[in-house]
Amino acid sequence: MPLSLQFLEDVWVRRSFSAAGHTLLVYDYLLTFSEEFVYIWKSPWTVIKIMFLLSRYGNLIGQTAIRLEEAGLLAHDSQKFCQGFSIFTTCFMLVSVESVHILVLLRAWAIWGTRRRVTNIFAWSYVGYIVVLMASSVHGLYTGNIHFQFLKVAQVCVATGPKYVWLIYFGSFILDTIIFVLTMRSLRIYSREFQQLYPSSLLHVLFRDATLFFIASMFSNALTVISWTAFRTNPTYFLAKGFATPLLSVAGQRLVLNLRSLQTRSYETRDLSREVDRQLQAFAEGGYPGLDDVEELEGVRE
Repeated sequence: MPLSLQFLEDVWVRRSFSAAGHTLLVYDYLLTFSEEFVYIWKSPWTVIKIMFLLSRYGNLIGQTAIRLEEAGLLAHDSQKFCQGFSIFTTCFMLVSVESVHILVLLRAWAIWGTRRRVTNIFAWSYVGYIVVLMASSVHGLYTGNIHFQFLKVAQVCVATGPKYVWLIYFGSFILDTIIFVLTMRSLRIYSREFQQLYPSSLLHVLFRDATLFFIASMFSNALTVISWTAFRTNPTYFLAKGFATPLLSVAGQRLVLNLRSLQTRSYETRDLSREVDRQLQAFAEGGYPGLDDVEELEGVRE
C-alpha cells in the first residue's frame, strides 16, 4: 500500500500532541520545582513522598523517551525496536496513570471518614487492575504478529491497535467515579462541621483540586477510548500515550503539591508537611469537634 498524504498528516498530528504533552510536563516541572524542593524533599520520608517522586520523575523519563521516538531519533527502521517500544509505552502508560490514581487515593482517604481498610481495598483494586492489564497487553504485543507501517519513511512506530482494547478503561472510569463521589460527599460534610475550626483555604483547595483531577482523569480516559476506537488504524491512536498521560500526571502532582504548600499558620518547613497531614488526619476522626476542642486537636500526635 503506497504512502498517503493522510498518513503523513496523521503522523504530524501525533507528533504535535506528543510534543505538547511533553512540553506541558517539563514546563510544569520547572514551575513547581521550588515547591517540590521545599514541601517534598524537606518533608519526612513517607509512602506518599516516595510515590510522588516515583510518579514525577518516572513520568519525566518515560515521556522524554516517547518524545525522542516521536522525533524519529530512536526507531532507525527497526521492527524489533518498535515491538519493544510498544511494550514499554503500554506498560509505562498503565503504571503512570494508575500510580497517579493511587497517589491521589492515599491523600484522599483521610477525608472520607472511613477506615483505612476501605482505602486498602481501592488501592489493591488499582494494583490488581494494573497487573491484569499489563500481563494481557504484554502477552498480546509479544505474541501478536504486529507490522509497523512505513517505518523507513516515517521513522516512528505506527501499527494498528487491537479492536476491543478500549474496553479495559471501563474499570478506570468506575474506580475514578467512586473515589470522586466519596471525596466530594465527605467534603460537603466537613465544610459544615469544620468551617469555624479550619480556615476555608484547606477546604477550598480540596474541593478545587479534587474536581480538577477528576475532570483531567475523565478527559484522559475519554481521549484514550476515542483514540483507540475512532483512530485505531491510523497514527493518531497514540494520543493517549503522548498527550493524555502527561496531562493526568500534572493534575495529580499539582493536587499533592497544593496540599503540601498550605500555610494556614507559620511553620518550619518540616513541620508544615506534618501539619497538613495532621489536618487531614483530624478530618478522619470519628467525632465532630467543636471550637472548644481546638487545643486538643492541636495536640494530636504526628
